[in-house]
Amino acid sequence: MIKILKYLILIRFRKILPKDDYLAIGLFLAFYAVIIYFLNQLFPKYNYFFLITTLEIAFYHQNRKDIELLRVNKNYRLLLFLEYTIYSFPFIIIYLINQRWDILIIHFLILYFLILLNKVGLKTIKYPFRLFDPFWHICFRKNKLILFIPLIIFLNVMGDQYNNDNLNLASLFLVSFIGCLPSFNRENIIHIKISSFDSGKYLLKQIQIAIYNTLLLSTALILCLLVFKKWDLLLFVPLVFLFPIISILFKYAFFSNSLLQQIFFALFIINIQIGIPFLILPYLYYKSIKTINNLKYVTD
Repeated sequence: MIKILKYLILIRFRKILPKDDYLAIGLFLAFYAVIIYFLNQLFPKYNYFFLITTLEIAFYHQNRKDIELLRVNKNYRLLLFLEYTIYSFPFIIIYLINQRWDILIIHFLILYFLILLNKVGLKTIKYPFRLFDPFWHICFRKNKLILFIPLIIFLNVMGDQYNNDNLNLASLFLVSFIGCLPSFNRENIIHIKISSFDSGKYLLKQIQIAIYNTLLLSTALILCLLVFKKWDLLLFVPLVFLFPIISILFKYAFFSNSLLQQIFFALFIINIQIGIPFLILPYLYYKSIKTINNLKYVTD
């Protein structure tokens, strides 16, 4: 079992690390140490938000192709649990350093829940999203994002039980983040060219669809806040729509390079507290219109 676990880890990390390059491995471990140090400084203020990091593991688990092969081993669930524990080891260290056993237990419960989902399986679900942006359906079906609805409800239940509004705020951030995922995809240029909308109306239509679909996604969140009488947190619900809208602006501003979109969007979120990133929104809007206009009317 240990040998299988070793190969699973090597296969995944080989995508970013050259084989037998000990310098690269050393630099990678040093990078991990630096990340742990800086995240530990942020942890006291954003403790429950760190649970969002399990999203990456969830996406990986839902898209991996070797589950059937691993099932040959009777301890395959334990293998998966150990593998995901190793992947999230930096965050586990932070929880241990700060002695936050509650967050550590929730983290392990999420991992265990993800592993059990493979056994449950999902039938095709007909989502009520508007089809002007088909990536809402594609993302939810491919990554099984509907599974995060129970997590959103769970965070709100725990927030009410322990009187911790940070958990409720984490659920708001989670909904907003999921609403951003469809905009990380790219429609074919031909779809933009044949659209009857001009550049401005096309961008506005994308924003309207994002708001409508995010509102549908926020239904469980809003109901939880109403049931638990979190009237003050209801005032923050409009902020859920902020990130999906801004992500769309970044999408079309950097339509030819999705990596730049994700990097600058991450920098925007990191620096949002100081308010300066909002100053670039008019430029992003102008650049998005210009990009769509070029894609729509410029021929090869």
